[in-house]
Parts: sequence; C-alpha cells; structure tokens
Amino acid sequence: MKTETTEYLEGSYVTILNCIGFVFVFVSLAVAIKGEPLAQDNDPRNSPRAYKYETPDVWRESPIDLPVLSPRSSFSQYQTRSQTGFTFYIDISSIEFGGDGVVRMSLLAISPKGSENITYEGFRCETRENKLYASSWAFDAKWMPAKRAKWRSVSPKTPNSYRSDLLEYYICDGTLSILDERRLRALFKKGKMNKPQGIKGKGF
Repeated sequence: MKTETTEYLEGSYVTILNCIGFVFVFVSLAVAIKGEPLAQDNDPRNSPRAYKYETPDVWRESPIDLPVLSPRSSFSQYQTRSQTGFTFYIDISSIEFGGDGVVRMSLLAISPKGSENITYEGFRCETRENKLYASSWAFDAKWMPAKRAKWRSVSPKTPNSYRSDLLEYYICDGTLSILDERRLRALFKKGKMNKPQGIKGKGF
C-alpha cells in the first residue's frame, strides 16, 4: 500500500523526467535549426543586391601640337556682329576637327589702326567654351603659348565678341553639336554667318 509520501515522490520523479525530456527536445530542435539553414535563407531574392556603380565618362582633351604659323595670305575675312571696327580673319586650312569634340583654328584680328593679333584657339559646342592656346603679334615671329591656357565659358550675350559669333553662327549647328565639316568650311569661304536674319553684322 502506497503512502502519500510515496505517491508524492513518484509524481515528482515523473515531472522531472518530463522536464528533462522537454529540454532535450528543445535543445535538439535548436541545434537542427542552427545546422540547417531555412529555405528562405537559400532564396536568392533575400540576398543583398550588389549594385554596380558606373563612373560617368570624364571628358579629356586630346594633346595638341601648335600648327605652323600661317602667312597672311592664308587668312580669309569672315563676318561678325562686332561694331568695334576690328576685322576678323581665319585660316581655313588650319581648321581641325579633333576626336575630343574640339574644333581648333588659327584666327587673325586687325584693329582699326592696323595692329594684328594672331591666335590659335579651340571651341567646344557642347559646353560653349573657348580656349586660347597661343598667340603672335607678327607673321614672321613664333607662337607664344598662353601661360594660363584653360577653357572659358563664352556667353552669347557678350557684345562685340568674335568668339561668341564663331560658336553661334559658324562652328555649332544651333544646338550642342558641331556643324558638318564641309558646311563649316563653305561658310568661312563665303565669309557669311550661318544665321544672318536680323543680324546687323559688319558688311564687307
């Protein structure tokens, strides 16, 4: 005959066994979960995305060599809007269409008193910029490279600017693109601006 004490001890023993079994099952389950990745862990949709950053192309100017200083006879006069009394000329044979999108040329400006300034310059339609590479004050002299040659913005509103006129009415096609080489040379041969309507340019 079981006493109350015996029944109590048996009940406690069963309870302890049940607790031990529960702990064992819990630990086994935890180990199994840790050892085997869940299905969602293998889902590629849950993997962090690797974004490929593409560095935008940076424009680089091509290296240049200064051309031979052309004789006076190589320069042809071209029309501008300038009202300063200066006359402007270009050596058409010096026009170079660079692979970097720059149009380079030898230019000549003559003041009302006859002073001559010869320059070698580059123009970019895409950014409406100009760069002075070198200059000379005489045809029998040499080029003097510009000390601080850099690209400068050319405003279309600048009055009496031959550079603005070259970009606006000769070199560029009205957008950010360079005019066709054949058409550009033809324009300079005629000495007439591409958009003469409403423009009071210097008459020849």
